[in-house]
Amino acid sequence: MTGSNMRRRFCLTLVAALALGRTIGAQSDQPQRPELPDGADPNDPYAYSRLGQASLVSDPRKAADAYYWAARLNPVWAEAYYGRRTALLLSEPGKLARFFRGDRGAIDSSEALAIDSLYGHALALNPFLGPHLDHLVVRAVSRELSNQSSPSRRSAQERFFGVGSSFSQDPWEMRAVAAYNEGRYDEALRLYAKAIPQSRLKAALLAERGRLFYQVGRHDSALVETTRAVEEMRKQDEKDLVFVYRSKALMEERIGVIHHVIGNNSAAKEAFGRALQEDLSYFPAHVQLGYLALEIGDSATATNEMDLAVQIRPDDAGLRYQYGYALSSLNKLPQAEEQLKKAIKLNSDYALPHFVLGQVYEAAAKRSAALNEYRLFLSLASRNDPRKEEASQQVQMLKSTGETTR
Repeated sequence: MTGSNMRRRFCLTLVAALALGRTIGAQSDQPQRPELPDGADPNDPYAYSRLGQASLVSDPRKAADAYYWAARLNPVWAEAYYGRRTALLLSEPGKLARFFRGDRGAIDSSEALAIDSLYGHALALNPFLGPHLDHLVVRAVSRELSNQSSPSRRSAQERFFGVGSSFSQDPWEMRAVAAYNEGRYDEALRLYAKAIPQSRLKAALLAERGRLFYQVGRHDSALVETTRAVEEMRKQDEKDLVFVYRSKALMEERIGVIHHVIGNNSAAKEAFGRALQEDLSYFPAHVQLGYLALEIGDSATATNEMDLAVQIRPDDAGLRYQYGYALSSLNKLPQAEEQLKKAIKLNSDYALPHFVLGQVYEAAAKRSAALNEYRLFLSLASRNDPRKEEASQQVQMLKSTGETTR
């Protein structure tokens, strides 16, 4: 097998592995909170994320638990889900090797077909999330394969670089990935441009180049490349579309977001609509349409779109919070209360729903209930949460009034 063919096979099977990574080693029970360094805030999702990142290579199981709690404390933070998915992949390098070797039992398992993936949900929360941890997975696969296939008398370092050299035969793409990982974004963009004409997987590279253009604020170029990615995808049969998370629905959402940033809301709305035409279950498009309607004061459309989103994902605490927040901004207090209570029931460690619910109760003149929610928020919020000062002031004001729930 030539180096180029080996690298292409690696891309194809690794994508399948990443799809399966949604539940590899997933824990059905809530893991215990890992111990944080002295002085760290146990209510701060970023503290757990920092612990996760520091533990990814040395103790991926610990990292997975840390990222779990980062996501638990902030369920609308994409990076926490992406970090956990990476940690779970790294915790089972033997399975990754099976995916690379084309084990159809692993690739086609029910796990791989599960809808609720960690990585998929991360992209649903942030469609421009970058693959900044993927190189750790690639390295782990390379190391595991070299350990399995090389004579035991060779050193681990020799075995690793023996396999690693097989992936270096397509220099432009690999150099682009390396440049991205090192933060040399302009160089990565230039190298991706050289890699695209030579690649059979043009859609994925175009999508990555478009994402990177967006990341550096070059929105017109991002729009051009992302549109090209969708066009390339439409040329392919579904059976050939191996990049599971480079879906046309995701690409259309990206196009809509770019149009919105540029200021073309009409084109943004059309793109979000096309995303739903590609996949009716793609709830992020409903959320985008909801917030777009909210911006222009179309309360009926905003409410309808957010309601459709929660119908698709009824057990998503972050989404329930977003819906409740939107309803509260429209002064639909009873409906907002309902959604925020559901968010709290789904995730009792999530602080923000308590803050907004306190505001809802206060607006409804339910001062005792508002006081209770603000106190709960203060007990759950991180030390540096910018809303803590306002919540503390409201607690003091409500206590001084001495009024009870009406």
